[in-house]
Amino acid sequence: MASITQRQFRTGTVLYHVVHVPWQSPEDVKELLWRRHVYNNAVISLKEVFRQEIQQAEAAGKGLEAMKEEEDEELNRLIAENDRINKEKAEARAIREQAEWKKTQLEILSEIEDALQKQQKMAKEASEEVRAAIERSRNFVDKANLEARIVDALENPTVYDFAIDRQGRKYYDPRPVKYQEGVPTRQKGRLFDRTLGVAQSTSGEEEQGEREVTKASGA
Repeated sequence: MASITQRQFRTGTVLYHVVHVPWQSPEDVKELLWRRHVYNNAVISLKEVFRQEIQQAEAAGKGLEAMKEEEDEELNRLIAENDRINKEKAEARAIREQAEWKKTQLEILSEIEDALQKQQKMAKEASEEVRAAIERSRNFVDKANLEARIVDALENPTVYDFAIDRQGRKYYDPRPVKYQEGVPTRQKGRLFDRTLGVAQSTSGEEEQGEREVTKASGA
């Protein structure tokens, strides 16, 4: 190897320093060259590893973005589906409530109609009772018609006493002696006794006799 010495150009402005490498054995030079080769290979490998990691990181970043977009789309789809289901349920609920309200209205109207019919029936019955009471009141005895009613009862006595034989026929007692004003009634002994061999009138005969007496008195 030619030796390089420090020189100064004639300009005297620039100086060059030349390094003289010390002498080394060929074995050391070979070792150093091998180490340099290994170092360069390691650096290249690390660069490749870093490059792949960066690519993977970028790919992973893109995957996250895509996943985020998919999740957003899925969320929006679920929200839309939920809104649709809620809308359908709301419509069904509105229809059901409308039907229930109509049913309730019909029930209320039916109850009102039943109540009105009951009130009308009660009012009709009450009116009939009032009219019947008024009709009965015409035959009531008061101070004004007391004397006339007494005379009428004496003139037209009603017999309620009767006897029944074994055949179930009714035998009414004879009508009492007609009361005459100013004339005391004569007492007859054993007037209402039933004596064997004496013809006795049945209820039909008694009624027939009463009708005949009534016709005769009317004539």
